[in-house]
Parts: sequence; C-alpha cells; structure tokens
Amino acid sequence: MRLGRLHSVKVSTRGDYASRALLSLALRDDQATPASVRDLAARTGLPRPYLEQILLSLKGAGLVVSKRGVGGGYLLARPASLITLAEVVVAVEGPIVVGDFGEPHQDGACDHEGQCVLLGVWAQVSTHMRQHLNSFTLGDMVQQALGNKPKLRSQSA
Repeated sequence: MRLGRLHSVKVSTRGDYASRALLSLALRDDQATPASVRDLAARTGLPRPYLEQILLSLKGAGLVVSKRGVGGGYLLARPASLITLAEVVVAVEGPIVVGDFGEPHQDGACDHEGQCVLLGVWAQVSTHMRQHLNSFTLGDMVQQALGNKPKLRSQSA
C-alpha cells in the first residue's frame, strides 16, 4: 500500500527561497520585531508575491509566526538553532526522497529482476539526504554568514 504520491526532491527555487527567507529572519538584529514581507523581499532579493506564498507554507509548517496589522510581519517560530534545513525543505517541497519508486518488498515493488537491490539503494540515498539536511540548522547558517567556521557534526540524525 502506498501512502499518497511522494515527489522526488531536489532543492528547487522554492526550497532555496524558503531557506533564504528564514535565514534573513534569523540574521535580523531585532528578533522581537516582525519583518514585513516587503522588508524580507528587499533584504533577500526575492519576488514579493512568491515570497508571500512561501511564508504561508512556512507558517503552516510551524516554522514562522505572523503578526497582523501595523508593524506586523513574520518571526521565526523558534530559535534558529532549533530549525533544520530538512524541516525547511520538507515544509515547501514535501518528503525528502530521491524518487517515487516504492519501498522494497511492498506491493509487488520487487517483481522484476534486480529491482529490490536498486530500491534499497534509492531508500539509502533518501535517508542520507534527510540526515545531511538535518545536520544543518539555521543557527549554523547564521554563524557561517557572520564569517564563523561551520561546526562539524555527525550526519546521523
């Protein structure tokens, strides 16, 4: 049984823009004051209408909160050190998988010669991608943007 359609993931423009928007929020001096979409678009060079759509997805995933009215805008929902790049990508791209091939030994996924071997490899690649993106936080990106050396971490998460 397959649970919905999984999409292959490559970090598309949408994933890149979401990461850039959140990094911009994390780099702001005043973390207590919301950033307007206009300000974020100016700081990141991202198109405002597309940025608005991305911010709504990020809000739905619980990565940002919004404040309405005069002086409103967006804030990170939690500290940058607690938001991984994997969470950002999943919020706007969906599950991190290398392809929609199915799982080995389920629903006839191994009906053809050698297919299970390859399905196992693709599953491992997907796991590696998730672990690698989970090994980076927005806080790490802030430190690198400020000129500090990246922290070396284990990629097993």
